[in-house]
Amino acid sequence: MSGERYFREALALLPVATLMLDARGLMAMVNPQADRLFGYECGELVGRPVELLVHALRFDSDAPHWADPSGIRRSHGLLPLDDVCARRKDGTELSVEIDLSAFRFGDENVTLVFVIDKSDRYELRRQRQDLAHLTRVSTMGQLASSLAHELNQPLTAILSNVQAAQRFMTADPIDLAELREILNDIVQDDYRASEVIRRIRAVVKKGDLEVIPLDLTGVMRDVVSLVHSDAIVRGIRVTLDIDATMPLVRGDRVQLQQVMLNLLLNAFDAMNEVPPVDRVVCVTLKSADNGMVLIAVRDRGHGLTADKLDKIFKPFFTSKPQGLGLGLSISRSIIDMHRGRLWAENNNDRGATFYVALPAGDATEEDKSR
Repeated sequence: MSGERYFREALALLPVATLMLDARGLMAMVNPQADRLFGYECGELVGRPVELLVHALRFDSDAPHWADPSGIRRSHGLLPLDDVCARRKDGTELSVEIDLSAFRFGDENVTLVFVIDKSDRYELRRQRQDLAHLTRVSTMGQLASSLAHELNQPLTAILSNVQAAQRFMTADPIDLAELREILNDIVQDDYRASEVIRRIRAVVKKGDLEVIPLDLTGVMRDVVSLVHSDAIVRGIRVTLDIDATMPLVRGDRVQLQQVMLNLLLNAFDAMNEVPPVDRVVCVTLKSADNGMVLIAVRDRGHGLTADKLDKIFKPFFTSKPQGLGLGLSISRSIIDMHRGRLWAENNNDRGATFYVALPAGDATEEDKSR
């Protein structure tokens, strides 16, 4: 078998679209994956310039082949090779990732161009975000009754104070000091109501990943406030133990809130059959070894059997009659994306603890890949 034939057959076996360019920037070989990706018939692309497919790749006849490997340069110097626009035969465009590899083939300098279609990645990412959003909305649905009660309290107080103010204004003379105090109460109750709405909107909002420096203390306090009424209805006491000086982490606030909300509600559910006096959830937040931040959510339920410890993070596994079985699976994927770890252990006395470890001041994988 000749070297060219062997190389051509090897090229056909590659799982990604691959082009081989000659010293003039013309396509000398094209594997079937590339033909399918760009919508051409076998052999149609051979002998044609590479910028037909990727305009950003343009042959530079003045550049020494090995000073700038293969004589290929980008037509726009700032255009990254990990986000390049390519064009199919029918004129439609797609976002691709390009990798170049120059080498000697026989007596010629040639370049292999590996082309990865990024649209599948975008679609997968969008579907993952939609699924995470669905579980957040579902979780907030579970809290609807207690949140309505929490929102109703300041609204009722506002109505009562307004009615009292109306009565005071009919008096002669008007007691301005009393009216001023009533107005202050209305402002405070309005703030309470708006805080409830703000926390709800923060959790259910839909959007792209927003990786920023985060104070996990604020994230955790917001989530605890969000479940406050639900905890009261269930007769559960939530305690917070947070280190005074906590390093920041880099992450998406909404997604980390989703994880914490899921862990807290699971801890609540774990104590449904426990006497009210024992219904306590302990949340700790502290610095750990190796530059990590550790969050622990400890319940005093009946713990997890050995088989559940293995299965609880798998999709669609649930012990709840109305559960989707996605909460912990999505939570783990979120923490993995933040380059952290989520796991569970049974306590020595009773109940179980779910742990989240996140890198302090580090970046997520998606943040780095942008």
